[in-house]
Amino acid sequence: MSMRIDKTEIERRALQVRKEHNVQTYGVKDIFSLIEQRGISLIRYPFGKDKLLGFATFFEGKKVIVSNSSEILSREIFTIAHELGHVIYDFEDEFNEVKIDIDIDINENFEDISEARAFHFADSFLMPEEELQKYIKYEIKKKYQEISALDIVRMQLEFQVSYAALVLRLYSIRMIDSSHKILLFDKRNAMTSAALFKKLDADERLLKPANVIDVPSSYLEYVTSNYEKGYIPYTSLMKALALIGMDAEIFKKEEKETEELDIDDIFKEFE
Repeated sequence: MSMRIDKTEIERRALQVRKEHNVQTYGVKDIFSLIEQRGISLIRYPFGKDKLLGFATFFEGKKVIVSNSSEILSREIFTIAHELGHVIYDFEDEFNEVKIDIDIDINENFEDISEARAFHFADSFLMPEEELQKYIKYEIKKKYQEISALDIVRMQLEFQVSYAALVLRLYSIRMIDSSHKILLFDKRNAMTSAALFKKLDADERLLKPANVIDVPSSYLEYVTSNYEKGYIPYTSLMKALALIGMDAEIFKKEEKETEELDIDDIFKEFE
């Protein structure tokens, strides 16, 4: 890693967050709910593949994480954990900062200490060293040097991460050596992840994009209350609710609307 970061402190912080949310499984099973429990507004939107991964920001003191649900689910999950790292480390005193991630380099080649820190936080949060050790010992029941490509898939299902992220994590904490890492990647490249999942008859959800639109409940409350108070017209309400698949008819008032606001005005709370 090109930037010097305090890995021990980051790992401690990641474990602290897991403890705060009483994570008792090896992996984090529902990062989406965990983010909301931390009082962070999570917006998942299908921006399109390879457009951006996500970003984190503050708006009027509110923490916001946005993820691209057009990316495969395992990558979206890692992105959200990465953005949580930005929120924890980069936004303590910077309420107008925005951290946008077009691409996250899983090979840890960073030129920015903020990115290096957020990446290591995501690694430590989703795949803590101790939990990996315990899973291999008690669930896979093999020595590290015996881990196979199918074992990696089993670990993917538990830790909710990609094949590459898991192999590189095992390598970075010296559970496997360089030749073993290459072997595991060669096996995956020869068979493909989908074929490996099929061998285990495993749910392939991690390998596919969710392509969902999911916004916090505060979004609905914000839009409908602004309409009720007469701040936005019905046409703007329709556009805003259509984005989350809701029919505005149930909120329609009898009074006549005269002025239309641009859709961008409705979203300004989450910019």
